[in-house]
Amino acid sequence: MKKQRFKKIDWIRLGQSELARSGPEAVKLEAICEAAALTRGSFYHHFDDHETFLIALAQNWFETQTVEVANTVDATAGAADQGAMLTDAALAIDFKLEIGMRELARRLPCVKEIVTKADKVRHDVLTDIYKKRFHLDDETAKAFAYLEYAAFSGIILIDPEIDEVRQRQLASLYERAMVSFLGEKQ
Repeated sequence: MKKQRFKKIDWIRLGQSELARSGPEAVKLEAICEAAALTRGSFYHHFDDHETFLIALAQNWFETQTVEVANTVDATAGAADQGAMLTDAALAIDFKLEIGMRELARRLPCVKEIVTKADKVRHDVLTDIYKKRFHLDDETAKAFAYLEYAAFSGIILIDPEIDEVRQRQLASLYERAMVSFLGEKQ
């Protein structure tokens, strides 16, 4: 039986899996070819060079862990519901991939640019929810969105193994604190 051909998306998925499991060292050319049990020729059939692969890896991460998450927020829903939708989607992302991508971004400007773009999209979505939900001015909404995003990112860094029950407990506590402090507007 003929072995199925390894496609570009297979390289990207393998790269993300290896990055999440073992960090940036696992997506070096030799390591990724070894993990795929394929040759450099197979790799270069899909990518012009290693940097092109890393950019594709980061761009796919951006699409799946930022754009798709942002798109789960229904623009016609109320702000509290939008916040709940965003929380549900954000809790489903691969935290270890998030850490690996950020470590890769620290090393490579081409990846850093994509991670910075993801952070901006994420922050903008949160800012819009804060403005709508709590009737905050732009700068105040940006500040609260930044604090929430920093808390979310910090939890990922200090506890990448956090289970869903604990994640939801913390998200609920944060939600109650924000509503109590800011007073939800209708």
